[in-house]
Amino acid sequence: MKRKWELDEATAVEARLGAFGKTAVAVNGSELHSSRSLRGKHDIGFALPDGRQAEISVRPQFVGRPVVNLKLAGRMMVATEKKPLKCSACGAAAKPYDRFCGACGQPMPTGEEHFHRHQVGAATNAIKLLAGMFLVFGTIMFFIARAQAAPVLAKLEAMDPNSAFPSPVNGVTYTVAALHDQVAWEPWSVLIVNFILAAAMIGLALWGRRAPLPAVLIATATYAVVLVGNAIMDPATIGQGLIVKIVVVGILAKGIKSALALRVANA
Repeated sequence: MKRKWELDEATAVEARLGAFGKTAVAVNGSELHSSRSLRGKHDIGFALPDGRQAEISVRPQFVGRPVVNLKLAGRMMVATEKKPLKCSACGAAAKPYDRFCGACGQPMPTGEEHFHRHQVGAATNAIKLLAGMFLVFGTIMFFIARAQAAPVLAKLEAMDPNSAFPSPVNGVTYTVAALHDQVAWEPWSVLIVNFILAAAMIGLALWGRRAPLPAVLIATATYAVVLVGNAIMDPATIGQGLIVKIVVVGILAKGIKSALALRVANA
């Protein structure tokens, strides 16, 4: 893992995280620090060539990569990203160390705001992932349910449709025709419910661009209801895809926390 910060036109800091807790810090390409820490969470203080004091903090996460931040004189700096930084007001190109837009004078987001926006963006991507999961899962379950229903439907079609089915199903007595319709509908109900959930997640992901906090909250609550509902209907689903579930919930939880922080900062 590598992070880079441009502090000004002449100074760039780079942190590299390797295996077994190794952390290396370089300034303008020259390595200043290299160490290993099995504690995971640690801070690295160092002086820049001009004497300014800087500190890199490494914070392991239960879900995802460690959070690595750089503070210069107590101020969190904006990391250099692959995507060029632009002013949100006028769209002019900006540098990570700019405090104001050089074109319109608009204050640029702080390091903390950039960090929280990144977390909210990750949560939005997790919502999109959920939409894809519901689409794929719904389609797969549709074909599985239809294959399982086929022999049952064949037997029911050989019976008198107006007669009562010999035994109750889930405590309910059906006619053969009614039970046939019920069995035939079940695969489609699975597909429709999952497609509705996928559409809802896509809508929430789009809404999250304007209102991240309520969008992520609703998506998290919806996903939790789905997990609980599936567990009640079939306890075997609790362990299915457990790692994916933990990762998604963890990302959504971080998104909620960051969205709250952004709301407080912009209040």
